[in-house]
Amino acid sequence: MNILVIGNGAREHSLCWALNKSKIKKRIFCIPGNAGIQEVVDSFNIEINKKKILQFCKNKNISLVVIGPEQFLEEGFSDFLTNRGILVFGPSKKASKLEYSKSFAKNFLKKHKIPSANFREFSSYTKAEKYLRDIQFPIVIKADGLAAGKGVIICNDLSEAKKGLKEIMITKKFGKAGKKILIEEFLQGFEVSYFVLFDKNSFSVLNYALDHKRAFDFNKGPNTGGMGAFTPSKKIDKNLKKIISDRIVKKTFEGLKKDKIVYRGVLFIGLMITKDGPYVIEFNVRFGDPECQVLMRNLDTDILKIVKAVANDKLSNIKIKNKKLSTICVVIASMGYPNTYKINKQIKNLNEAQKIKNIEIFHAGTKNVKNKVLSSGGRVLSITAQAKDLKSARKIAYSAIKKINWRYGFFRKDIGKK
Repeated sequence: MNILVIGNGAREHSLCWALNKSKIKKRIFCIPGNAGIQEVVDSFNIEINKKKILQFCKNKNISLVVIGPEQFLEEGFSDFLTNRGILVFGPSKKASKLEYSKSFAKNFLKKHKIPSANFREFSSYTKAEKYLRDIQFPIVIKADGLAAGKGVIICNDLSEAKKGLKEIMITKKFGKAGKKILIEEFLQGFEVSYFVLFDKNSFSVLNYALDHKRAFDFNKGPNTGGMGAFTPSKKIDKNLKKIISDRIVKKTFEGLKKDKIVYRGVLFIGLMITKDGPYVIEFNVRFGDPECQVLMRNLDTDILKIVKAVANDKLSNIKIKNKKLSTICVVIASMGYPNTYKINKQIKNLNEAQKIKNIEIFHAGTKNVKNKVLSSGGRVLSITAQAKDLKSARKIAYSAIKKINWRYGFFRKDIGKK
């Protein structure tokens, strides 16, 4: 069968890489792709809108579309293609509201008694600012809409909270995403990215990863889209997995059914593991990045069989298997990210780094110009490594980064240590 992947990040590169290994695939296409993706599958840098994607699917006889970025799910691409007879891995616009409206997600959690932080929502800056004067710190301020993983501000005192509130609601740092905000209690613990597959009839846990959000070592600096991830972790045992399943995953599935929300795709459940157990801090209606990169490398089941089963509401027929190995992803970002950074900087030595055993390099912000790989975004490369233990995987990943030696970028040196 012919498959189309929509997106141009390292997440989509890892998906294309994994799909390309499938024995049941015919041809794989990606729109728009990047310098790394075009080495793996057929890439077409065309404008992404519903009509053009539909026409492309007809021209290339596409049977299944895998939607990477959340913005296209919010725009209803899944509904549009599904209604025209094309299978889609990616939830409907209604189901995607779990990500593109944090207010909707929090009220869903509250309604179905799924553990989550207490919160208040505000559309008025004045009322929100007044509320801040009467609460205990630290607190968390979130933009209601999509903000590329950067719309969350942890505030330790009133001064920080006022500054964060002003950034979101007055200076509109995240545009219309900050028209409404949520102020939540701060939960103490450690975060886990938990990935669950859903279709109309069933659900199945895919895997989990631990992400590193802050830009710099020791969790310093601003939030980013993610600077690295790894799996598994000694912090996650069988008992905790059962608690997560009983208190969160099953209740989420039942809540979707009760609310008559049909979900076909992967649900990324952001968890905070506290002394009182797991709490949901957010829902994302797609694979995480950089988590997807380690999940795809660790997966021991044909990903195409999985996404095809989900799209056909036959997930219960699939048994998910993961390799008993440790996998790590370290992101190389452009100097200055997540703020101002330069692009069009050449990246050399990629072929030499790729030759290192157990290394796979997934491209994000890259482009190919006259057979040279140039940077084109904030997060540029995802260096993934796999080994029998995390310590060995870390050593392999950082040896590849040393080999690349890209002077226009930076990376965290502590990925996998938490």
